Amino acid sequence: MTRSVEGPGAHTSSCPWDTLRRNLLLGQPAAPAHNPSGKTQSIARRYLDRRYIRRTLALLCLAPLLLLPLYGAAETLPAGTTLEVRLEQPISSYSTKKGAKISCILITPVEQDGKIVLPLRTTIDGTVVEIRKVGLGFVHETAQVDLVLKQIVLADGRIIPLESRMTQVENARERVDKEGRIDGIRSSSTLGHRTAGIMGTLAFGDPIAAIFANAASSSVLRFSEPEISFPAGTEMTAQLTSAIEVPAEPVKPVPPIADSAAEKTNLGSLVRKLPFRTYTDGSHIPSDLTNLIFIGSAGAIERAFAASGWEPVDELTAQTAYTTVRSIAENQGYRRAPMSTLLLGNEAPRFGYAKTLNTFSKRHHLRVFASQETWRGQPVWSSSSTHDIGIGFSKKNKTFIHLIDTHIDNERAKVVNDLILTGCVTGVQLVERPWVPRDAKNGTGEDLITDGKVAVLELDGCEAPDKESAHDGPVPLQIHGNAADRGVRQTVLTLRNNILRDNVGVMAYSGIRYAVDAKKKKEGPAPTRTMDISGEQYTIQNGFHGNDSFISSSASQPEPGARARSRRAASWAPPSVELGMHSGWAGYAGGNGGAIAYLFQAANMPDRFLLVALGNDFKSGWDIGGSVTLDSQNYFSHEFSYDHSFTTFVVGLAVADNESTSSSQAPLFAFSNVGIETSQVTYDLLINARPKTSRWRPYVAVGPAFQLMHLSEAPIKKAPAYFRLGLSNIGLISAAYNFGSKPPLDGGGIFQIGFNYGGGIRYRVTPRWMLRMDYRETLVSQPDFWSKSREDLLNNITVTDYSLYQEFGPVLQGNMREQHGTIGISFTF
Repeated sequence: MTRSVEGPGAHTSSCPWDTLRRNLLLGQPAAPAHNPSGKTQSIARRYLDRRYIRRTLALLCLAPLLLLPLYGAAETLPAGTTLEVRLEQPISSYSTKKGAKISCILITPVEQDGKIVLPLRTTIDGTVVEIRKVGLGFVHETAQVDLVLKQIVLADGRIIPLESRMTQVENARERVDKEGRIDGIRSSSTLGHRTAGIMGTLAFGDPIAAIFANAASSSVLRFSEPEISFPAGTEMTAQLTSAIEVPAEPVKPVPPIADSAAEKTNLGSLVRKLPFRTYTDGSHIPSDLTNLIFIGSAGAIERAFAASGWEPVDELTAQTAYTTVRSIAENQGYRRAPMSTLLLGNEAPRFGYAKTLNTFSKRHHLRVFASQETWRGQPVWSSSSTHDIGIGFSKKNKTFIHLIDTHIDNERAKVVNDLILTGCVTGVQLVERPWVPRDAKNGTGEDLITDGKVAVLELDGCEAPDKESAHDGPVPLQIHGNAADRGVRQTVLTLRNNILRDNVGVMAYSGIRYAVDAKKKKEGPAPTRTMDISGEQYTIQNGFHGNDSFISSSASQPEPGARARSRRAASWAPPSVELGMHSGWAGYAGGNGGAIAYLFQAANMPDRFLLVALGNDFKSGWDIGGSVTLDSQNYFSHEFSYDHSFTTFVVGLAVADNESTSSSQAPLFAFSNVGIETSQVTYDLLINARPKTSRWRPYVAVGPAFQLMHLSEAPIKKAPAYFRLGLSNIGLISAAYNFGSKPPLDGGGIFQIGFNYGGGIRYRVTPRWMLRMDYRETLVSQPDFWSKSREDLLNNITVTDYSLYQEFGPVLQGNMREQHGTIGISFTF
């Protein structure tokens, strides 16, 4: 309510429009008529003082209205606007609860009509609306997380509600469905698990081979973790599902590096001097284009990328190659996975950086090359950056390659924004390069689409970079159960997969589907990124051209000796895993074999007897096998081996009658050579005479052995008329099922546990290939082919009017010593 009182000095107001108009437009009110006396001047002065006070109050009331133009009109962000954010807290499908609050920061500015509406580091909050864990795997095979961004928090604290849908988790193995839910992987669908399943299926007929397949695969590859786990710093993309109004706020961009015309010319001349095209090492094929230039010390570059979440990549060695294979096969992340070597101006990169989450197939990465140039006394570095978005098969290179986002300016903007967020960038400028080709291809044939500009960033020392952190500080989360829980889960998920998917039809469909998917370039279009700078305002004018005839040197020059030695040393780093194949001789030492005899008595002639004796011996043959060797320690290695040997089983038959008198009734002797196959799996501890850094490594081996022996065909191809052994050649698959119950002479197998020992030498010919020679001996009990076959033998001896009188044996010749002398090759990781 406003109250007015007649008379000077008596008016009070809460700034109604009528009072404001009177104070501001009418000026000094008329002098009161009832006071013509000499007091008028004194009263007027007092009234004038109060008038100034009222005008001041009026201006204060109008201040918000007068300042409105400084805020500007609200901007409308339409539905479909992309929001790229970075999580400030970790999320786990195993332990994060439904309804948990999340907070993110904007990592790519939101632009509308050429103007930045939401700058970098704008806070966007959200909620976990639904979550599902795998747990023990009885109910769900995959995890799921549903996140929704719900509000924008402006710098002055104002809150803008929004409706959004998650569209992508950047560089993640997880997929986002059409409803915006994040779906986790199925552990049994990984390449490694599928390969192990195929090997197990092929080895199903041979339990020993199945043991080796399972032991080897589990020692080399892990069971992939199916729970979803996103650490703080995970980057995601969402889209607005409805339009919102955002107050337009003034944005302070990073200043340009060159202001004056002279500085711009000097900067352009610097850019002109730098080579812009990389080449593959060795084959010297034109590859990536440079799209970034850094000005600053080597330490500043290292600190800036560390602060922005980029990690230096590892050298390509046997160890890192093995880790790469594991990350692909297990569908797990390898954040420091090595990159192929590209040369710029015949020099290898000084730094290599990558940013990924939990997959090998997708990552941001760049190479940083040193130059001889300086700017204001600081070193100048060139960089080529691209975004790997998938893995595909290259017909040209006959191999699998990384597929990239062909619009490489997106990656340029990504790097610029990430470094600006660190607070270490003191200047940034886009510089035209009209000489750069617009239709180039990289070394694997992928298109490189670009506007040709290069982003030049000037860095300070980056001694105290800005690092965003979660509002409540880091929150440790449990991402999976304990070892017992994981063991149960692996068993449950594997059994479910075996029942539902491990059959010929499903595996054939999966193989075709996988081959088709391998040719796909990406899941969807990569987001178009903008940079938190003012575009052309900080760009070298189009009028600068310089010497358009400039071509970077393409002559192949040898690397400096120190760099070449360093790279050779890295390639010869000790291996972690050896995958080997071998073949050679298989035989037996000392006396091996056994015998059994049956004495039959004639029914009508008690003094007449018929002796039937059978014996066996073993002869040498050949062997083929494979091995997986883990070089986890300096002088000790762990090896799983599988051998399948083909040797000879010699069967002897003697039949004698105690009353034979004529030559036609002389004792009968018959012999037959029968194939015998032995499947053997061993675990050996290798004790090496030299460390794993050595190319020559003599060793001794010792460990347990498990084997299955079975005959490959009937032992007597043509028996006498009065004696017949009925054997069926049903082979290895029958032996796998019946070795414990079926008679060995009827196709069954004999299972044995033994002790393996021996030695050999390995020689590493190249960083990836190794030659080896081995001698092994397995000590097992003498196999008894006769006792378990007794009923089978007696049922097939058809001698009229004779009955079994006495049985002798079996007699076995001590322990069996099986020998293997092999040579082979191994591929090393």
